[in-house]
Amino acid sequence: MSARLAGVWRVQAGLLAVAGVLLLCACAAWPWGDSPSGVVSGNVLSAPSCPVERVGYVCPPRPVSGATVVAYDGDTAQVSTRTDSGGFFRLTLPVGRYVIKATNAGGYASTASQDVVVSGGPVRITLIVDSGIR
Repeated sequence: MSARLAGVWRVQAGLLAVAGVLLLCACAAWPWGDSPSGVVSGNVLSAPSCPVERVGYVCPPRPVSGATVVAYDGDTAQVSTRTDSGGFFRLTLPVGRYVIKATNAGGYASTASQDVVVSGGPVRITLIVDSGIR
């Protein structure tokens, strides 16, 4: 076999190897083990928190304990949790785009949502639900 023909065979073998790896990547979500993930964390707050706001008096939003927080991928709920006593939540999700939706605990079930992109690193958000105070 000539040196040129041998070189062509080596190139073809290399291309076949690359094609095989690409095929494996297409068949598995993440071929090196667990798929990459990230953490979405934050707080759920409720506002307004005072029935009447006066000039010079700050009435900040209050943490919502026990709020339901759900991560949606399209119309499908992927994972959910409840906030702790300080209104804090934490969700671990695979890389992707999600809508994080919080629902107020208690009698007035208002919701707040935010679009997030999980790309392997942490994402921090604050969701403010309506308290119902007027």
